[in-house]
Amino acid sequence: MSYLLEVLGRGLLCEMAAAFRRSLADDPDVPSADLRQQAADCPDDLEAGRRWGARCLAEKNFVRARDVFRHCVAKFPDDVTSRAGLACALDELGEIEECIQNLRAARRVEPEDGPLLFALGYANEKAGHTRDAVEAYRAAVHHAPHLRNSHERLAAIYLKQDDYERAIDHYEHLCHSEPGDVSLSLSLANLYFQVGMYDEAIRRYQFALSIDPENWETRNDLADAYEEAGLFREAIDQLEKSLAKQTDSADMHLRLGDLYARIGLDEYALKHYERAVQLHPSYLEATIKVGTTNLRLGHYLESAQWFNKAVEINDRLLAGYVGLAVAQYELGDVAEANASLDLALSAEPNSTLLFSEMARLQLKLGAARESKRYLGSAETHPSSRRGTDLAVDDLVARQIDRHREAIRQRPNHADLHYRLGLLLRHCNETEEAIQCFRQAVAINPTYVKALIKLGLCLKESGQMEAAVEPLRQAAELDPHDADLHYTLGLIFADQRKFSLAVEQFETALSRDPKNIDFHANLALALQNMGLVDRAAASWQTLCDMLPETAAGRTLLRQATQREEE
Repeated sequence: MSYLLEVLGRGLLCEMAAAFRRSLADDPDVPSADLRQQAADCPDDLEAGRRWGARCLAEKNFVRARDVFRHCVAKFPDDVTSRAGLACALDELGEIEECIQNLRAARRVEPEDGPLLFALGYANEKAGHTRDAVEAYRAAVHHAPHLRNSHERLAAIYLKQDDYERAIDHYEHLCHSEPGDVSLSLSLANLYFQVGMYDEAIRRYQFALSIDPENWETRNDLADAYEEAGLFREAIDQLEKSLAKQTDSADMHLRLGDLYARIGLDEYALKHYERAVQLHPSYLEATIKVGTTNLRLGHYLESAQWFNKAVEINDRLLAGYVGLAVAQYELGDVAEANASLDLALSAEPNSTLLFSEMARLQLKLGAARESKRYLGSAETHPSSRRGTDLAVDDLVARQIDRHREAIRQRPNHADLHYRLGLLLRHCNETEEAIQCFRQAVAINPTYVKALIKLGLCLKESGQMEAAVEPLRQAAELDPHDADLHYTLGLIFADQRKFSLAVEQFETALSRDPKNIDFHANLALALQNMGLVDRAAASWQTLCDMLPETAAGRTLLRQATQREEE
C-alpha cells in the first residue's frame, strides 16, 4: 500500500511556476530595484515586464506579479510566457478559474507545449474539473511523453477511479523510461498485485530488488591484489586512476571510502561515501557508512540524520520483499513466499538497529545541550563533551522510558507506538513489540511500515497464519483510502487551502478533542504519500520529545514551508 499511496502524491507541485522554470527563470544577480525601474521606464518592453514579473514570483509577491503579468498580457495577448506567469500568480492567489482561462488562451497559441498542457491539467485537477484535467494531461503526454509529471498525475487519477489498467500503462511507460528507479518499479509491482497479476508483480518485485546497489559491485582486479597484500595506498591510487578514466561508479567510491577509512583518513572516506550516495541515493551500505564515519568524527547530529535515511532505504527494501512474498503466497507458492520473508527478516534488523543508534545519538545531543545550558560551556561541538556522553548510560532504555511517557500523554500518536516497538524489538522484547505495532495499526490502518513490522514479528515468532493478514494489508489498497489520500494530496498542493483546512479542523477539534492526535496522523498521511520527507520527519518525532524542543505542529510547519526539489 505504501507505494500505491505514493502514486497518489507523485507529480504534485508546490507551486505551478515549477512547470515553467525555463521560461520564468529569474536572474538573481540583478537587483529587484533595477528590474522594477526598467519595467516602469519601458512599459512597452515585453522582456522587461517578464523579468520583473518573474522576480515578483520568485519573491512570492503574487499580487504584484499578477498586476505585472496582466499588464504584459494586455499589451501582448499572444505572449505565452506572460500568460503562464499570470496563471502562476493567480493560482497562488486562489483565483483558479481565471488561472485556467489564461492557460487555455496560451494553449490556443501554443497547442503542443508540454509544460503548458501539464499546467492546464494541474489547474483543472486542483479545481475539481477531472475530465478537463485528464484531457489536458493526455495532450501533454502525447506531445511531450518525456514529461514525467503528466504520467504521474494521470496514474493518480486513474488509481482514484479504480482504473488500474490505465494506471499500469503509465507506470510501465515510466519504468521503461527510467529503468533504474527502484520506487517506480515497486509502484508498478504493487499495481500488478492490486489487480491479481501476481506473476507480473513477482517479476517486477524481483527486478526492483535486483537493481538495488546491495546486489551489484564493480571490481578492479589490480586494486583487489593490492588490497589483499595490505598495500592500501597503492590500491587507492589504482582506484583513483580508474575513476579518472571512466564514469563515476558508486561502488568504486564505496571501496575507496573503505580503503581511506582503513588508513585512518576519515575525511577522505566521508567524501567518497557521500559521492556514492549522490550517485545512487538508495545505496544502503554507503548511507550507513556516511553515518558511521560522521559518528567517528564526532558529528552526532549528522550521523543520526544519515542513520535515519538508512532506515528509510532499508524499510523500502523490506516492502519489496514483503510484496514479493505476498504475491508468491497468492499464487500458492508457500515455500517461495517463506523464502522471501526469510530474506526480509534477514534485512529487517537493520531498521531496528539503526533506529536505536539514532535514538542514542539524539539523547547524547540532548545531554550535550543541557550541559552547555547549565554549565555555561563555550564549547559547541558535541565531540568535545565526552564526559557528558559517558554519563548517559543505557540510552536505549532511557528512550524506551521517554516513549512510554509520551504515549501516556498522547495515546493516539501511531508513530510513537511504532517507534517504541522498534526499540523493544532491538531489546528482543518481541511480544511487547508486537503489541506496539498492533496499536499503531489500530490507530492508523494505512501505516504500512507498522503492518510490515507486525507481520515479520509474527512470522518470526512462529505465527505464520497470523502474519499473512497484516502483510497482505500492506500490499493492498482500499478504494476508500485511495480517495481520501488523493483529496489530501490536492489540498496539500494548494498551500493556502491546506493551511486553512488545518486551521478549521483544529478549531473543530478544540471543541471536542476526543483524544485525537490530529497533527501526528496528518503528518503520517503526508509521509505515506511521499509529500513529507520521512527521514526528516522521523528525526523530528524524536526531537519533539526533548524537554527543550518545541513540540506540536513542527511537522506540519515543515510541510507547509516545503519547496519542490
